[in-house]
Amino acid sequence: MAYHLGIVSGKGGVGKTSITASIACLLAEEGLPVIAVDTDVDAPNLAILFQAKNNQVQEFHVKTTEKAAFIPEKCVHCKLCIDDAFCHFDALKWDEDNLIPKIDSIVCEGCGACKIFCPESAFEVEPVNSGTINHLKSIYNFDVITGETILGAQTSGKLVTELRKYADEVAKNESKDIMIIDGPPGIGCPVIAMLTGLDYVIVIIEPTTAALHDADRVISVINNFNIPFGIIINKSDMYLEGNKRIKEYLNKNKIELLGEIPLDSEWPYAIAKGIPIIKDHPNGISAQNLKKISKKINVIIKEKEK
Repeated sequence: MAYHLGIVSGKGGVGKTSITASIACLLAEEGLPVIAVDTDVDAPNLAILFQAKNNQVQEFHVKTTEKAAFIPEKCVHCKLCIDDAFCHFDALKWDEDNLIPKIDSIVCEGCGACKIFCPESAFEVEPVNSGTINHLKSIYNFDVITGETILGAQTSGKLVTELRKYADEVAKNESKDIMIIDGPPGIGCPVIAMLTGLDYVIVIIEPTTAALHDADRVISVINNFNIPFGIIINKSDMYLEGNKRIKEYLNKNKIELLGEIPLDSEWPYAIAKGIPIIKDHPNGISAQNLKKISKKINVIIKEKEK
């Protein structure tokens, strides 16, 4: 079974995906059989940094959301569904031209109230397409698996679970021993689905009050799963007092610091070009620090294999 390495942040915008991309490239350069997975299914960007969007292996739809469906042949045009307000979410509207109800699929929560209350059984609740899973190849010669929800789908956590299952199948079939998983921000269902079954987690943090607050929240979730983890401080010299507070927090809670990445003006250019910093500016200060962090991660992985 592959070693599952997850990367999360709590707060968005702290550099999680950019750092994930560079770590994946560095581990692959060291000869490790890597597969990268993007579980930020509401806003997946990892494949962009790997320039993998145009190199598709497979794409398929996933049905993890249920929505109401109207059965017109059973309708007697009584309009009870509208007059008696069957739908608490106001997803039912009346089509005056055809004298039948119509369902706003974006608003529909799939609760099934219309199915229960309709005396003619003119409604059903059915699984619908909730998103897609894409299997891609990066230009750096490793697989990239991403998922993306569609508008109105409410079950991004379930999509992450299906994405993880597919990634595990690919890793097994192609003998990929290291799975690097880019997680979504926050602490909601997608994060919980992403954290399940991980061997190690990296938490990306920047020296701001909001980032420390949100990292503390995601760390509480990680601890609930009893997963070992470490911290990377990104933009570490941006606010020295904030950096000091983070280190006090780490010392107090006996949390491992994997490394620090200082502010680097090359990052915006690399991100704008859609290239990992380790590839765009391989001799820069960020690349040097990322290489040190990657070596630590490699040691952690090998310790697990013993």
